[in-house]
Amino acid sequence: MKKTWLLGLLAFAGFQLSAQTEAETFREIYSQALTEQQGYEWLRELCSMGPRFAGSDQATASVLHFKAKLDSMGFETRLQAVKVPRWVRGPQEQAWLIQGIDQTAMAVTALGGSIATPAGGLRGNVVEIPSFEALDSLDLKGKIAFFNIQMDPSFISTGYAYGSAVKQRWAGAIEASKKGAIGVVIRSLSSSINKYPHTGSMAYADEVKRIPAAALSTFDAELLSKSLKKDPGLQIKLQMACEWQDSVYSYNLIADLKGSSKPNDVIVVSGHIDSWELGTGAHDDGAGAMHALESLYLLKEMGFKTKRTLRMVWYMNEEFGLNGARVYAKAAKSAKEKHVIAIESDGGGFTPKGFSIDASDEMVEKLKAYRKLFEPYGIYQFSKGGSGADIGQLKNDDIILIGLRPDNHRYFEVHHSALDNINSVNAREFTMGSASLAALIWLMDRDDLCVGCKS
Repeated sequence: MKKTWLLGLLAFAGFQLSAQTEAETFREIYSQALTEQQGYEWLRELCSMGPRFAGSDQATASVLHFKAKLDSMGFETRLQAVKVPRWVRGPQEQAWLIQGIDQTAMAVTALGGSIATPAGGLRGNVVEIPSFEALDSLDLKGKIAFFNIQMDPSFISTGYAYGSAVKQRWAGAIEASKKGAIGVVIRSLSSSINKYPHTGSMAYADEVKRIPAAALSTFDAELLSKSLKKDPGLQIKLQMACEWQDSVYSYNLIADLKGSSKPNDVIVVSGHIDSWELGTGAHDDGAGAMHALESLYLLKEMGFKTKRTLRMVWYMNEEFGLNGARVYAKAAKSAKEKHVIAIESDGGGFTPKGFSIDASDEMVEKLKAYRKLFEPYGIYQFSKGGSGADIGQLKNDDIILIGLRPDNHRYFEVHHSALDNINSVNAREFTMGSASLAALIWLMDRDDLCVGCKS
């Protein structure tokens, strides 16, 4: 009886010690990250090199620059060639609201992939389109279509609001052209009223005539809508000089820290290195790329020896077709690499709130058991859901996919606009994301928390 009681007491003491050690380890990781803020300094350095549109010289230069830096820190690095499309915005992006002899300049930007306007610009009467359902009853022949579909402010998640409105960007030119429109402008996908137009990729259909497509700032979309109510016959003029060029080669950047006992099992931590060129891609997705780098850097510098190989991947061209992620996934499959966990950060550098998990219900519940360790750091969301577009290319039954989920209330104010620069990133908020990823990686590797893994 005494022996049984003593064994129980020792087991309980061991449990308490384990919990205390976990809490102390977490505190060390977060303290180290917040004291150094090394990832934020790397993000500042990255943004100082300029925007990183896929196919641009800056995109390739940033990859080569950080490859050399990672080599000097002891990572095993390699470049992975990726063929990417090359679209150039051009020097002219202008729009005017024309009311009689008066012309009012509006803030506008071409949507990614759009054709140019004629050299002298494109002018026409405007038809406002409040929803795609309204298209059937509208006459767009010879007109410029104006999609004015706002991000629904009643959605708590701005990501859902974005998803509810994004069709006007990628399909607006197709649907308007079917109805005879000569051009299309859309309301920028922004969660606030501001004077900064937001770009993003759009699409054409082979069987439908291509027409120029642009985005107005939300401020100017409101102005245009109010003006049309007073004068339905007013016109706008649009001028853009964007063009498609021949595809070029760029690179994914891959950096490994070899595992101690299970080096053939790979844990990927990733973000995409390309950005739109209106800003410098500090949130989208310089923050994600540096979250990936700093989380591995922290574990390395603090002397953690993980069982599994930790791999940072910076994907090229997420914005214009996921080329880098597709190349990476295809090569991994061909090489029969065993990816057990893949993590992506592509939600900006705001305060992290938790993780979305693409895995079985059983695995999600196991990850939820970590919540008490994370709650002191403001991390409480452990939910089943999508993980990320890039790591989604790796999806199969034997891998856990995880997305870092920062606070998203301000994300779409800066997303794809000139506001997406280093000044919009708070160092502490950003750093909390890196520390949270490092802590999660340490736990999952320690506990062999992956499909088919055994301690």
